[in-house]
Amino acid sequence: MFQKLISILDPNTRRRLRRFGKIKRAKWSLYILLAIFLVSIFSNFIANEKPMIVKADGKLYFPVAKFYPEDAFLKNGINTRPRYKQLDKNDLFTQNKKNWMLWPMIKNGPEESLAPTQIEVDPTLTLTFSREARIATVDVDSSSNIQRSRDAAGFFGVESETALRRKPLETEAVPIPESVKVALAARFENKQADVLSVKNANGVAFELDAYKPRSRASKLVRLTMKQIAGEGADQKGILTPEMEFLKEPAIWSKLSDEGRTAILERAKQAMAVPKEDLGVNSPIGRLSVHFDRETIEFPFRPVKGHSFGLDNSGRDVGVRILYATRTALIFSIALVIITYLIGIFVGAVQGYFGQKIDIFGQRLTEIWESMPFLLIMILMSSIYGRSFWLLGLLYGGFSWIGISYYMRAEFLRLRKQPFVESAKVMGIGRWKIMFRHILPNALVPVITFFPFSLVGAIFILTSLDFLGFGLPAGTPSWGDLLSQGQTQSYAWWLVLYPTLALFIVSLLGIFIGEGVRAAFDPRTNSRLT
Repeated sequence: MFQKLISILDPNTRRRLRRFGKIKRAKWSLYILLAIFLVSIFSNFIANEKPMIVKADGKLYFPVAKFYPEDAFLKNGINTRPRYKQLDKNDLFTQNKKNWMLWPMIKNGPEESLAPTQIEVDPTLTLTFSREARIATVDVDSSSNIQRSRDAAGFFGVESETALRRKPLETEAVPIPESVKVALAARFENKQADVLSVKNANGVAFELDAYKPRSRASKLVRLTMKQIAGEGADQKGILTPEMEFLKEPAIWSKLSDEGRTAILERAKQAMAVPKEDLGVNSPIGRLSVHFDRETIEFPFRPVKGHSFGLDNSGRDVGVRILYATRTALIFSIALVIITYLIGIFVGAVQGYFGQKIDIFGQRLTEIWESMPFLLIMILMSSIYGRSFWLLGLLYGGFSWIGISYYMRAEFLRLRKQPFVESAKVMGIGRWKIMFRHILPNALVPVITFFPFSLVGAIFILTSLDFLGFGLPAGTPSWGDLLSQGQTQSYAWWLVLYPTLALFIVSLLGIFIGEGVRAAFDPRTNSRLT
């Protein structure tokens, strides 16, 4: 196919195209970029919240291409655009099989904001059991029984401090390290002892102050107990909406009936709305139960049906990237063509006529080039707002300068060539000589720089959208998604996927540009491998 296409062209062009075809990286980059462009052109038929075809009451409708009021289908007098996803569930379509809708492959549009109820997330509730931060003191007698306690009930898994009175210090809930027992015995024997701080197997820290011998041995010794919040192995459980455990924590069977009932009651409430942590007593001490269920807040991570995530308005990021690709390519191609037309005309006039016209044109070009494009863009956007026409006018008004320099140089080089002099002798008009005889021989810079200019236009468009001075608000664009990702840094999908799209398209454009430059290079040893 490639060979048939080039066979109808002149020999010089055929030679250049064959040279380009031998550069595999450039050739395949061109194929891939064309495929991406063609796919993006048909974005409306790939991803849309409107069906492609609707058949209702024997009539065919094409909502993807034409506006239809709701009255056209339901005869209810409402002339606004129907919500087709809801209309599809109407009796008109559910009860009559002759009425149907043909949907695109993806049933989401670039401007469609989804409700949280439309997003499928894991309905289970995760329960995390961890120790509460506590500090308590107990006064222990020589028999290792507790005589007084302050805030120690939670350590021992009892409901009140009075329940600890005359109870043994060491229990299953609170194992006492041997070093603590030795230190207590030394104090009751009225022996000198140093400060002690040690933890047991459950992570409870025991502390004793330094002790010096007295005239009489102490009858009670004060022991401090500390527990750091969350210290020790947390246990997790997973509850279904039916309050059944998919994963039951080991501590669950050791909790009291009252504790389990309180946890399940709080879990039922947490299924609907977030709830604060709940404190319960257990055989291993006071526990804090944290209830965690994924809530939907935009922007939202990638989920089933929305593999690229959702932006801060609940719109599908993948769909917006698809539409943004079309916007970037079409808008950039149009801008580059316009700027090239301006640049070719200005450069051709300066190069062909030369003398005062050339000097005067160069000075005006240099003055115009020195004006700050971005500052003017910001100023005009703040006055007139963001629009396609404003962006196209300003970008086209500044971007033609580079190509005009190349065209001026080419016309200066070619205007004294024999074929130009022959055309003058034959009486051909100057404008016809410029654009029919000289221009075809001066197009090498235009062709070789076009892919690079296209990539540059895409980057400028993305940058202006990122700064908020590009396309109108709401228009799908890579820059808008990147701007959202900057303000919400946790939403990695708003940065990763637009960046990948920009990188891939730019890389393909650069490979094509390098291949074109190598194919049009007159030096035979200049190749891109």
